[in-house]
Amino acid sequence: MLGAQDRGWTAELWMWKVFAPAARGGWVVADRFKQRRDCTTGVSQLNLGHRQAAFTLIEVVVVIGIIAALAAAAIPSIQEMIEKRRIQGFARDAANTFQIARSQAIRTGNNQIVFFGVPGTVDPALNPIEDDFGNSVPFLILDDGAPASANCHIDGGEPIEWLSAELDVGWGVTLATIKVPADEGGAAFSHPQSSGSTVGYPGATARNWVLFRADGVPVGFAPTTTNCGTIGEIGTGGAGFYFTSNSRDYAVTLSPLGAVRVHAWNGAAWSL
Repeated sequence: MLGAQDRGWTAELWMWKVFAPAARGGWVVADRFKQRRDCTTGVSQLNLGHRQAAFTLIEVVVVIGIIAALAAAAIPSIQEMIEKRRIQGFARDAANTFQIARSQAIRTGNNQIVFFGVPGTVDPALNPIEDDFGNSVPFLILDDGAPASANCHIDGGEPIEWLSAELDVGWGVTLATIKVPADEGGAAFSHPQSSGSTVGYPGATARNWVLFRADGVPVGFAPTTTNCGTIGEIGTGGAGFYFTSNSRDYAVTLSPLGAVRVHAWNGAAWSL
């Protein structure tokens, strides 16, 4: 009769979960394991009852390459989306600035003046258009008080609100070649419209301010260094305001009666 080594068979010893007393009372469960002894070699092996999976180096490199390719393809789309949201959001905030000034003029009966322009813009008395922290801002709303005492200057202590600049968004246009059809500003439009607006009163002289009367109507004015000077009639405050991110152009139109709209250049024309 052949012995175990001659037959080359493997003896297996199975041990199942058992309950064993713990050191300080109670019971614990012992995990089962399978001990296999190869009778031809005399080597014992433990099989823990599960298979461990692993990736080869080539598989890891292939996965990393796929991820990198997908990321590279997605980055331009993400950047374009971020850029669009920035300039679109800024244009909407600019439109809201005029709406806020108009509603406050109606509510308080005071002159509300919106100053706007590129960094370094000043009011008629050469006061800079800045926030409370000394930062130049593209839009500032001034509560100039009752019409009888208003001087159209930014005086200390007068309430102001402002719209801060947006990253990579500036005044003017990059792609647009014509002004928005609804732009009724008195100043001329000419690419790249670096002044940023077509507010012009009196005549075609570009201005950096619009006054909202107590009835909510925007008008232009020709100030002096001490007061508001000549205040225009209905129709003198309508204008267009233009913004660019170098690859996208947006505009806000302010109608002669105070309505605002946001427009985008679509490559051939302005659209809402």
